Amino acid sequence: MAKRFLLLGLFCLLTACGPGRSSEAFVESRLPPGLGARFFPPNGWAWGLVQSGAFPAQRYGVSSPRNAPIAHILVLTGYGESAEVWFETASDLNDRGYAVWVLEGAGQGGSGRFTGPADTGHIPAIDADLQAIKAMTGASIPQDGKPLILLGSESGGIFALLSAARGLAGTRLVLSSIHKPDSVTPMETSINRLGLGWVRDPRQPGWRRDAKSPPGTDPYRGRLQQQWQTANPDLRMAGSSIGRRVVMAEAFQNAQAALKTLTLPVLMINADEGFRADCAAAGNCRTLKLGPVPNRVSGHLMQDLARTQWLGTIDQFIREDSGIGIWSPPPPASDEP
Repeated sequence: MAKRFLLLGLFCLLTACGPGRSSEAFVESRLPPGLGARFFPPNGWAWGLVQSGAFPAQRYGVSSPRNAPIAHILVLTGYGESAEVWFETASDLNDRGYAVWVLEGAGQGGSGRFTGPADTGHIPAIDADLQAIKAMTGASIPQDGKPLILLGSESGGIFALLSAARGLAGTRLVLSSIHKPDSVTPMETSINRLGLGWVRDPRQPGWRRDAKSPPGTDPYRGRLQQQWQTANPDLRMAGSSIGRRVVMAEAFQNAQAALKTLTLPVLMINADEGFRADCAAAGNCRTLKLGPVPNRVSGHLMQDLARTQWLGTIDQFIREDSGIGIWSPPPPASDEP
């Protein structure tokens, strides 16, 4: 491994390769051919951009229920995900009365890229994500007195925890399939310090048209990300940069510490063992394991039975002690005129 990184650095010196330039955000996407109607954008879906300081703009989307929302849910996506993968879930939550805001990670999905190959997930620090969350909770999402819930999926859960520690998480926190990032080697830390953190981890492949669905996902939902990225090249994401791996390893440690200090209620679904132990030690945190599903499969991509339980548990968690009545599904449509 060390030899591989040394050869990479030598190649960059000899060929004067560089990180390139940052790219603009990509907003409007087109539907993939053959996409099922349940995965279409929710009614009234709207795109927006949020930008803090000199960081590239981050893309978000929002949809609302037919009537005034009973609460706002801010979804923080997992690595490489665009908001399009959340369309079905946003529609389901709209039906339950929630306004849903989906914020894509910095340098991912349709958000503007930092320097480096466009399909490489790179961030130089966590500041861009945390400032974007602050902008969303402080300005973009209406201050209408309704509960605000952060729903962090996979790596988005780490940013949700760090935001909650800064008082930006609203009333409740939901962490879905949050897990510890892979360990970082001293060589990777050194490469990042040398300014080569934008280089993609050589162990991770570039974007591929024939990539397989993640194990444990629903046969249809597991293909969503690939379908949207095939139809919209600007959304394509491959492996993580070395720099992002270094940043996320440190962020994970800070998130673990933050969990122990939170006073707002936390629901942790399908977390790895380390986070479950931290949750048990915290005073206001509860865990749920949905099985048989791998911990790294977030609820919105699970098969129907587990996903329905995932949705129902989140809904109940938000409604309890919030003055919101229990949701009941609408009666089936009648065939009578």
